[in-house]
Formats: sequence, C-alpha cells, structure tokens
Amino acid sequence: MNKNSTFLFHDPDNFQRLRSVFETAGYTNAGVLERLGVRDFPSIRENDLQLLLRRTSRDTPLDTLIRLFLIETPCDIEAVKRALQPMKIETLAETGIIRIDGSLVTATIKLLPYDNLLVAFDQSRMLQTDLRQNYVMGIGSSTLTLANVIIRRHSRLTLDLGTGCGVHAFMAAQHSDYVIATDINPRAVQIASFNASLNGLTNIVCLEGDLFDPVKERKFDLVITNPPFVISPETRYIYRDGGMEADQVCRKIVREVPQYLNEGGYCQILCNWIEPHGQEWHKRLQSWVEGAGCDVWVMRSETRDAETYASTWIRHTEKDDNEDQFAQRFEKWMTYYEQQGINSVGAGLITIRRRSGSHLNWYRADDAPEKMLGPCGDYIVLGFELRDFLETAQDNTVLLNTRFHVSPDVRLERQSAPSAEGWADETIRLRLKRGLAYEGNIDSSMANVIVRCDGNRPLKDLLKEMAGSLGADISNITSAFCDLVRKLVERGFLLPP
Repeated sequence: MNKNSTFLFHDPDNFQRLRSVFETAGYTNAGVLERLGVRDFPSIRENDLQLLLRRTSRDTPLDTLIRLFLIETPCDIEAVKRALQPMKIETLAETGIIRIDGSLVTATIKLLPYDNLLVAFDQSRMLQTDLRQNYVMGIGSSTLTLANVIIRRHSRLTLDLGTGCGVHAFMAAQHSDYVIATDINPRAVQIASFNASLNGLTNIVCLEGDLFDPVKERKFDLVITNPPFVISPETRYIYRDGGMEADQVCRKIVREVPQYLNEGGYCQILCNWIEPHGQEWHKRLQSWVEGAGCDVWVMRSETRDAETYASTWIRHTEKDDNEDQFAQRFEKWMTYYEQQGINSVGAGLITIRRRSGSHLNWYRADDAPEKMLGPCGDYIVLGFELRDFLETAQDNTVLLNTRFHVSPDVRLERQSAPSAEGWADETIRLRLKRGLAYEGNIDSSMANVIVRCDGNRPLKDLLKEMAGSLGADISNITSAFCDLVRKLVERGFLLPP
C-alpha cells in the first residue's frame, strides 16, 4: 500500500456498503471457517496455500474475498468485480486497500472477521519491506489473551493505549459511552479509524501521539493497553520495540497511568519485565507502583530464559533471515541482555485500580492459573473484591466469624486406587470450572469444610467440627486452618457475604 494512503472513502456511506458486501457474501467467522475447513484462524498456516486455494475454487463471492483478503492471493479482476457488487471496484481502490494491475487485483491489507467485526491490518510480508517499522499487527495471541481478561463493565470513558488495528477499542465500545484510541504509529491510527468506520462505531476517536500525550487532562474509568513490550536492543518495529531501555516502556505506563484514572477506575496492561538474578521478580514490580494510590494485582503467565526469549522474538519477525543473519542478530540481543544483567524475562498481566484517600493500598503478585476459561473480566473484579475483604480480615477472629459460601464454580475430583478396604483416595483436587480456573490438591477434612460453607454458619463452627472429627486440639490447628482459608478465598473457591 502507498505509504501516504488515508484509508478513506470519498463518500463515507461506502463504509456501510462495503460491510454489506462482506455480510452478503458470508464473510463472517462461521462462514469463512466452514469454507476453509478449519476450526479457527490460527489453524491456517502459510504452507497450506494449495489446500486453501482448492477449498476456495468455486468462484463464489466468498471464495474471491477469502483469496483476496485472507490468503493474500492475486485475483482476476472480473471475479473481484462480481464479489464487490453493487460497489464498483474503483471505489474500493480509492482507499488503497486493493491495487489493480491490469487484469489482476491484489489486496494490500488483510481483512479478518472477528467477533462480529471486520478488522483490517497489515500483511506479514510488510515485515520484509522498507516500511516494516510502521507495520500494524493483527489479532495475535497477545491480542486474544488481553481480550479474554478485560473488565467488561460499563465505562464512561475508555482509553485504548497503543491501539494498533483498534480491535480492543472496538470491543470496549460495546460497554463504554466513549472510547479514545491512541497510537504513536500514524499508520495504525489510519487503519484503526478505517476499521471503526467499517464497523459503524461512532463512539470512538483515534488519535496520534506517544503514550498519554494525546489525552492530557483526561481521566478514564478503564485503560487497556497491549504496548510494544518486547525487551530488545532494536527499534525496527513500532508494534514490537518500545524504544526504551529494557522494560522501561512498561514501567513508564504503570507509573504514569494512575493520574489518568478516575477513582475506582482500572488499567490493564499486558507486559514483559526483566527478572534480574538475585532479585525476586514481584518485589521489583512492586517498586513500580509504590505510592501510586492504587491497588495492584500482577499475574505472571510465564518466565523464559534470555536465550529462549531472544530466539523466539527474532524468529517471529525475521522470517527471511538465513542462519548467519540469525546468528549475528542473536548475538546482538544476547550482548545487550548481558550488559543489562537480564537472565530471564517474565510476562503477564498487571491490573491497577485507583483507590486513593486514607486507605492502605495492597499489592498482590502471583502466578496466573494454567487455564483461563471464557471471559475473565468479572473474575478479575471479583479477585479485587476478595483481596479487599482479606485486608479487613487479617485478624483470625474476623475471619472465623464470617459466614462463607462455596463458589458455584467449584468442582471436586477424586483419584482413587484399590485397597484392601475398597477404593482409597490418592488425591483430592479442587478446581474452578470458569474464569480464572485455579486448581490444587486438598485433603478430605478441608474438602468437607468447604462443601459445608453455605452462608448460614460462621467459619468457627466448621473449624470446631473439623477439630472434633480429627481428634485435634482446636488451638493447634486454628492458625494453619485460617491460612488455608485465606488462600481459598483469594483464589475464589470460598466467597464472603
């Protein structure tokens, strides 16, 4: 695509006309996946080209649109004209998203159906051109991860910081009165604006600028950001490289965002951070938020050693590098990590809630559950509410006087082995079947306590019964019992009133 393309129609009504063309052709999640015979879009691989071409060989409008905008294959101009009816092919060409070359038409961007949206973004081949720095990423794994955990409650004003193609802003528009989407990349702002118009979203504005510069003096109920968090010595790609030393772009966002949050407002940032040798990772991140007037929950999803981290990201973008080029680039990255004292890199979600005043703010950092099942935003909010409760119940007396109820999402699984007396439990495992699907082993005595938590009896009565069944002195088990209950509450197995 032309570097100066504006992604605009001369007639704004053509956005809706183009959307109707795709809908009429069946270019939807279900329609495209069924035609291609795959279960999801990540299942489509570049080396499946011949298979995909065969499955789109019926010359229907849907086949042509899939070939043009998803498989990235030049198409016959007459087939494209038929697929675009009643729009004229020249009308679409004026936006710059297709190029006409004699009898062939080539798309210059991808168009992906996702969650009732049509989302345009750059083709991966742009990463191997001189325009690579302004590459606009599509819907990748980090996009889906963040989308799954975003808090989807009503927001008066939402900020999508570093919007890229705009997909998070578009989803936020469904539960926000107004959304501001910002990006330092002018191409991203153009594509996001095109996408907003294509999807008929009128409560979004896309602004160009670095981090919070375009929204000075504004305050938000929700800030969401999937920033250029990769820790690298390069500035080759705006979407990947933050342009600051080590993990400072994520630290800068975390340090500055509190001043842009309304009281009770949330910020959710997907990020990477360095984990220096000899320093506990969670304490380093805690230093980022000290004195911010916010409660903070860090969920670490993974840690990778520096060598694996560098290799993964270089392979992700430099697909055309030969082994010598890869070796040179890899050595450059490792030299940078050694200079920075980086042994490993952590990744995860940081959720920040503005809560100022006389309250003592809390900080929680732990490993995320192995599974996150379905939309998890409500469970993130629940996690904050549960931690708020635990801050008020640090005295065991308060905890023991609380009438808990077991979460309806709790499931218990037993694994038993044959014995002389019949089946004997080897393991008893608790898990949550929705949201933040924590799980862990538990003994039968505690499992019986949990199932008796029905909201009617204080915890101290259940402790007394447990001590009696074990023949134990209640004073000897109270402390350990309360510690375990706190863990069960923190992870959502037990709920206070």
